[in-house]
Amino acid sequence: MLNFHPITLEDKHQADEILLKIENMGCEYCFGTLYIWKNVYKTQIAFWDGLLVAKYQTQADTVYCCPVGDGDLKKMVELVAEDARSCGNKTVIAGCSEKEKQKIDELFPGKFNFTLDDSSFDYIYSSEKLAALSGRKYHGKRNHISAFVKNNPNWKFEEINKENIGQCAAMNERWLMLNEYKDESGISAEHNALNLAIENYEELGFYGGLIRVDGEVVAFSFGEKLSDNMFCTHFEKAYSNINGAYPIINREMALRLKDTYTYINREEDTGAPGLRKAKQSYYPEIWLKKYTAECD
Repeated sequence: MLNFHPITLEDKHQADEILLKIENMGCEYCFGTLYIWKNVYKTQIAFWDGLLVAKYQTQADTVYCCPVGDGDLKKMVELVAEDARSCGNKTVIAGCSEKEKQKIDELFPGKFNFTLDDSSFDYIYSSEKLAALSGRKYHGKRNHISAFVKNNPNWKFEEINKENIGQCAAMNERWLMLNEYKDESGISAEHNALNLAIENYEELGFYGGLIRVDGEVVAFSFGEKLSDNMFCTHFEKAYSNINGAYPIINREMALRLKDTYTYINREEDTGAPGLRKAKQSYYPEIWLKKYTAECD
């Protein structure tokens, strides 16, 4: 039997010992991701025999993240199915990589139905390319950044710290007022997660930066280590009426990450057309497939 409990900061050390060693590149496999969305999705976590599994609530289902770690995956999947049955639910395991899909299918031949939904695929970029923005395909991004620099000659970048993080929170409140009409429920959920992230920024080990113009924060971005060669960006906010604000915070973060991380995971597009267009415009190195496994 799995002993699920609501995720807390006290779980971070044990979770990181597992998560930072695995091969799954999905954004679900950062402790910070699981933690900051806990109020939105009622996230719970369980540890068993060197493995970790999380479960969360969507409008339709109780969903389990694909179990990860060094241990008996077959037994862990059986325990997940047992937990689902005990709650009167079908077994839904999301975030499975290609390798994990194959492994589960080998362990349980014909039992699970695997599906793909590209709204959940992660966009993974070369940090060097995001920093350099070289070549014809990034011409538009360079133009927007040039316009920003020309219109805001006194702009500056700062790393986020305990002295300035409150200004990021204040900017996000204004950003929310300007944008919540676009997607009230989705933006409200993100706002909840972002506030929890800001409240626990240092404890979660996040890293990020902000852009100032005339002393005012006009953009910020932050995330965390996903693996030794990959950083995961959880949030990026900028005022859309300031030409180039988004491209410059993206570039400035990449400039500071490229010497440590080969890749930057900028998470999924949730199927939103505007967000998809924006993420594709940076030409990901990997559009990470993630399978969902289901059985009754």
